[in-house]
Amino acid sequence: MSLVMLVSLLICQPSPAQDAALPEKNDNPAQRFYNEFAETAQALAFITLTDAQPFTLQQEPLMKFASEGTTFGSVYVWHDADQRLAMIGTIGSLPIQNVNVEFVELHLLKPAAIQPVPFTGFPAKTWTPEIEDLTLRPLSNAPAVAAAERSRLTQMRNLARQFAAEMTHDGRTNQLRLLPQPLYRYADSTQKRDGALFAFVWDTGTDPELILRIESVPTEGNPQWHYQPIRFTWRQLALNHNDVTVWQVEEFRGRDAPKQTTPYITGLTRPLP
Repeated sequence: MSLVMLVSLLICQPSPAQDAALPEKNDNPAQRFYNEFAETAQALAFITLTDAQPFTLQQEPLMKFASEGTTFGSVYVWHDADQRLAMIGTIGSLPIQNVNVEFVELHLLKPAAIQPVPFTGFPAKTWTPEIEDLTLRPLSNAPAVAAAERSRLTQMRNLARQFAAEMTHDGRTNQLRLLPQPLYRYADSTQKRDGALFAFVWDTGTDPELILRIESVPTEGNPQWHYQPIRFTWRQLALNHNDVTVWQVEEFRGRDAPKQTTPYITGLTRPLP
């Protein structure tokens, strides 16, 4: 589908916000977008398949970003009933033929099947993510997990700096930049239950393209540091650890298929007012 056809479809779709009063000239368009993203995040529902337990949205986004003054987004997380990380997602907007269009991208974190999630965007699709690729990997040569909370944060930041990420699109490879502070730190952390999410961003702004999860995992009675790469773009990605490629994914060419089964999904949802 061409961009012109897509925008024509978007404009013709009914939206309650389209009937709202036009904003005043001094209105902040970025803040309006962030408010819209919050409403979309509230409306998303994720329910486990086996015991019908819903994931709970953390109300405040982990971060808000803007790229080149035209693309905006908010990053959210959802927790399971035990307050463990279950889902991460970006709700954002991008301009297509002078229309600001909302997009949603999500990545399942909890290795538990969820009920099918319908997306009524463009094109419509149903998401039933598989959970095989959600295991954390041991970090070779990592230090023993520290007993002190502050020391563990220092360890995780140092471990994150051992990684380098790159993204390839249209034949061009970009070295992604690691944000120095974690987006998210586990609440009420202990030596056996601690972790953080770090973001690798593009050089055009602070839009996260790859999320790196570092977590303390009990292993044979002792906690050890593990990691998990989390895809946060449909473009091709590669992750290196101490100059060795440890993970890579090709461009997600099937992102518009009507049935989606990968842990990551992305799609356009609606035009924004």
